[in-house]
Amino acid sequence: MTVEAKNTDLPSRDDESRTGKVENIDTAGLDKIIEKISPLAEMGRFDNIVDLLSLISDNIEFLDEAMLEKLSKTGEDLLALSWTTGNAIRMANANTEKLQEPPSLFQLIRAINDPEVRRALHFIIEFMRIIGRQMKTVD
Repeated sequence: MTVEAKNTDLPSRDDESRTGKVENIDTAGLDKIIEKISPLAEMGRFDNIVDLLSLISDNIEFLDEAMLEKLSKTGEDLLALSWTTGNAIRMANANTEKLQEPPSLFQLIRAINDPEVRRALHFIIEFMRIIGRQMKTVD
C-alpha cells in the first residue's frame, strides 16, 4: 500500500505559475542589480561580458589536469618574475637616488669589473639575442 503525503499549508510551484505572482519577495536586491546592469546593457558592454563568460566556459571544458598544471606553473613563474623585477627596480631606484651626481663614463666602465654587473649584462645580451632570433624566424 502506497501513501502519499501532501503539505497543503505551503503554496506549490503550480499555484505560483498559475497566478503569475510570487508574494513576499524583497525586490531591493533585484533593483540594485538592475541599476548596475542597465548601463552595461545600454552601451553594449553587457553583451561583451556574456561573450567572455561563454568563452571561459567553453575553454574550461577543454582543460585537463596536465593543462591546469602548466597554467599553474606559468602563473607561479609570472608572479616570481614580477616580484623579482619589481624588487630590482625599487632597489636600483633607491641606490640611484642616493647619488649626489650621475656617475662619469669612466666610473660606468669601471663598474663592468664587478662580477654582478657582468652577469646582468650577459643576461641582457642573451635576452636580446633570443628576441632577435625569434624576430628572425617570424619574418
